[in-house]
Amino acid sequence: MAAMSWLRVLVAGAAVLALAGCSKADRAVLGAPGCPEGPAARPAPAPARAGTVWTWAPHFQAPEGTPARRAVPGWSDVVSVADSGYTTVAVRADGTVWSYGVNVEGSLGHGTRERVYEATPRQVTGIGPARAVYNSGSTFYAVLRDGRVLGWGADRFLVEAGRRRGHDGVSVPQSVPGVKGVVAMGPGLLNSFALRGDGRVLGWGVNLTDVLGDTDGTRLTAVRGVSGAVGVASAGEAVVAVKADGRVCAWGNNAHGLLGVEPRGGQSGRPVRVPVVRGAVQVAGGENVAYALDRDGAVWAWGRGASGSLGDGDTSDHVSARPVRVAGLPRISRIAAYQFTGYAIDTEGGLWGWGSGLALAPNAPGGTAVPVRVPLPGPAVDVSGRHVIVAE
Repeated sequence: MAAMSWLRVLVAGAAVLALAGCSKADRAVLGAPGCPEGPAARPAPAPARAGTVWTWAPHFQAPEGTPARRAVPGWSDVVSVADSGYTTVAVRADGTVWSYGVNVEGSLGHGTRERVYEATPRQVTGIGPARAVYNSGSTFYAVLRDGRVLGWGADRFLVEAGRRRGHDGVSVPQSVPGVKGVVAMGPGLLNSFALRGDGRVLGWGVNLTDVLGDTDGTRLTAVRGVSGAVGVASAGEAVVAVKADGRVCAWGNNAHGLLGVEPRGGQSGRPVRVPVVRGAVQVAGGENVAYALDRDGAVWAWGRGASGSLGDGDTSDHVSARPVRVAGLPRISRIAAYQFTGYAIDTEGGLWGWGSGLALAPNAPGGTAVPVRVPLPGPAVDVSGRHVIVAE
């Protein structure tokens, strides 16, 4: 009995010493409220609305003279689109997958890693039927209707679910091992995250900032401490998830305030609750900036505000660990993000954007720190990068 008492004293003493060696920011993250249990969730795929794909800028490294604002040839009846800036991939209502643009280490999925530009979309064979498409930079993932995920593109490491088998490209789609039961994804540039139909979050890839949770390694894992999720998104050095009860949780690095903890700094693989945001229905993430949409149609932003990405009127490289409401928007039904740019689609189908001019030009040359309306030929359904699905 006395031995056990001394053991408890030693353990407690070690914990105190460990905390004493932590910075104030580290202690704040360690002491932050964890992600609450909440109700169970059975997230389902978002209802698909088909449309025509439009773009307002050519791909990076596209040949000089490539048309800018236009409908993508042949891309009608599209239900999902993913744009890396170099390559764009779409899923049509019949479950087929198509791609066009610059081939970055196999990102077109046509069996070659040669860097070529294809101006006309071509079907990616060996996939089907697909429900949605996502990307980690120039690595793409197709979520199939049966919940499996196929991957191809610039980084074999990600296609292989974090197995260290090289970083060369994969030019034809292959199954991402162990990933199944998936209804949606929220990939980052160096890692990927998938939402299962049971409300659990899967992750794999680079784990330098504990984005895979309290675990070592890079291989596929279920993130502990978050359950009942209905949405997930990488926000750069951290990950955000929305739960069935509308609460938002985050884990990873807090240098840019993405965990919603002050003072900024430290990191945690333990999911913590993000303050202020309540009644959320969707999350999105950019380059160390996060967004949440609440059930009242308001958009909230926190993290790094470079180039106006917080939509708060400030283009300086500033940070907010406390979510702030993006002003100047009508009632919103869907959000998205691309690097330092935030997007929102209103209930009438209007597309709004704020942040970096890299994505928004020519709609906002030089960028904008407040939302601007992006002119389109019809109501927007979804957006990725500089491509948007417009209702037919």
